[in-house]
Amino acid sequence: MLLTRTIMATVMIALLLVLTLWLAPVWMAGIIAVLGFIGVYELMRTVGDTKNPRHFIWPGLTAVAIPLGFYFGCAEAVLRVSLTFLMVILFAEAIFTYGTEKPVRFQTVLSGFFGGILIPVCLSALLQLRMMTNGGYLVIMAFVITAMSDTGGYFGGMFFGKHKGVLKCSPHKSLEGFIGSFLFGILGILIFGVIMDKAAGISVQYGLLLLYAVLGNVTTQIGDLAFSVIKREHGIKDYGNLIPGHGGVLDRFDSIIFTAPLVYLLVTALPALI
Repeated sequence: MLLTRTIMATVMIALLLVLTLWLAPVWMAGIIAVLGFIGVYELMRTVGDTKNPRHFIWPGLTAVAIPLGFYFGCAEAVLRVSLTFLMVILFAEAIFTYGTEKPVRFQTVLSGFFGGILIPVCLSALLQLRMMTNGGYLVIMAFVITAMSDTGGYFGGMFFGKHKGVLKCSPHKSLEGFIGSFLFGILGILIFGVIMDKAAGISVQYGLLLLYAVLGNVTTQIGDLAFSVIKREHGIKDYGNLIPGHGGVLDRFDSIIFTAPLVYLLVTALPALI
């Protein structure tokens, strides 16, 4: 399991470097659109109802449209259309199926909004970072925060995890894992800063990087735990098996869904790479 997880992590890191440093931003827009569609399917399969394909096709369409809207500079218009479209179509489904053998529940409506709007909007923050100055490095920085935090939590819990059950939504996570996540997040961002400073010749504000690491670690852990709550409520271990050793899209990208918009806000308000 650990070997498979490590191999797949190495492959994903290589793909991330290619995507952010060598390929044009349109590729990232396309990848986010695909990930958003798959994420919607995984979410609706977990909390909604995929027996009727319309229940995930509608939010799947908006999950594809939103990152493309960000890329082509019409994000506001696409968001307005997507919100109106989902509001009308999902509640229409609920209205006309009420009282039948297979009603569309309010939970399905809400999961459609969450999957079809919030997930692609949050992931599109990566695309917004990519299209900024030094954008490739900024995207990598967001993933450094989440990846190092996740790694610290994983190994901290594996080797030192004696105080488990801190949170009932994730009983296998330990206090030592949370501490390891925090420390690795700070270490990772400092190493990233040194590489940017010495190898890429970019001026780095290390104090702001530390702020990124602290706040980013909070959102990383909340993102991980938030999607764990959903899994616990519905009695599943993983959202899917698309990525060997990691699960589905929502298993692997749960943290970045929460952290990417935070990093975008921090970068625009308090830039650490100049």
